[in-house]
Amino acid sequence: MMEPDKSFYLTAFLLTIFALSTWLDVNGVWVELPLIVNQAPEGWALPSYLTLAIAISNIGPLIIILLKVFFKERLNERIFIYIEIIVGIISCILMAQYWNKTHYFAGQQRSVIFIVLVFLLGTLDTTSTVTYADYMKRYNSKLLNALYFGESLTSLLPSLLASIQGVGGEPICRENSTYPEYSSPRFSVQIYFWIFVGIIFLSLCAFLILEYSTITKSHRVPFVYQRPRISSSYELSIQLEPKSITLTEPSSMTKNGYYSLLIIAFLSSIILFGILPSIGTYAVLPYSQRAYYISSIILPISNPLSVLIGLFIRSILKYISIFILFTFATCVSLYVIIVAFLSPCPPFHDTTGGAILVISCYFLTYLVFYYIRLVIGNRVRQEYQNHSGLFWLGAASQMGSLLGAIPMYLLINIYNKFKSRNACQVYCID
Repeated sequence: MMEPDKSFYLTAFLLTIFALSTWLDVNGVWVELPLIVNQAPEGWALPSYLTLAIAISNIGPLIIILLKVFFKERLNERIFIYIEIIVGIISCILMAQYWNKTHYFAGQQRSVIFIVLVFLLGTLDTTSTVTYADYMKRYNSKLLNALYFGESLTSLLPSLLASIQGVGGEPICRENSTYPEYSSPRFSVQIYFWIFVGIIFLSLCAFLILEYSTITKSHRVPFVYQRPRISSSYELSIQLEPKSITLTEPSSMTKNGYYSLLIIAFLSSIILFGILPSIGTYAVLPYSQRAYYISSIILPISNPLSVLIGLFIRSILKYISIFILFTFATCVSLYVIIVAFLSPCPPFHDTTGGAILVISCYFLTYLVFYYIRLVIGNRVRQEYQNHSGLFWLGAASQMGSLLGAIPMYLLINIYNKFKSRNACQVYCID
């Protein structure tokens, strides 16, 4: 077997930079909230509005799914990728300039522009889950991990940037005061979002090189859409140097196997993207503000670490192994959910041991679910013959995210089933 050449690693690097435009902006908004809420009229009620806005933004992938059903393989995902990146750049520019502008709406001052921009960014990012995965049908299956690695950095980079900026940390509680005080950031929210504009612009440049440079040509897998002659199947034409072949052999993954992986991906996304992000403050804040700050730095590492595990250990697993990992991660996540539900006074509250336990469970759950997502993506890309496989995998993941986010919004903001802690206030007096 030939070793990958320099162009392979350059293509992988470009795909990694390209993938930074997936969830960077929305993840960045969540990380920056401790500074944003200080000037927002909604205060800490603002995250609930953003959660709903992002949940509604799933209308984007729903539209793409309907178009895919209608146009089938004739739908060119690259058109949507151009739109997503360019509109993402414009939205981040507007976010940098108008994040703290308020307007009188529905009887009081509200962060109307900010919420609308988050909705727009959410629409672009949720849609990218579908379109970017579909784009990878055009490249060697070994390059899929590069896309996952770049996407994983969209949670790590904002956390590192916020750490440099000085967001969060232990609040200062003055005597006889219930209002926390925080140190001033090293640079403003405006500069923070302008940095994102630069990163997403680099992503656009990487995409243009991927599309038009000859450097990546040898690692592309061209295909042509053909109307079915007798059966309803599609032929996948793959060009290999020095000659081309057409795959007509049955795929190594059955439809039942593919559907079972879609179900696991769907259920995993309910927990990974729907439930866990909604309960972070309720699960960790009972153990101290410092614990919450540490978790905000540690948890984003789980995603790139899962990709590294796939790169250096194993990126393909058997069905039974995937199911066992899914069951394990689900069980561990139940502890985090129970702790959040029992907030503000869960077991081992206000103790270092309790903080280590809940953060460890949170990290392990994220790590395993991200790894499951990686191995499922690799199996589908390498074994399922229909090159719409990754598209429907992304669609299933995004619909799982939607199904998990909406009930959590209702439980938290409508039915008030979760109780949070505020800094500089006393709880759990025995």
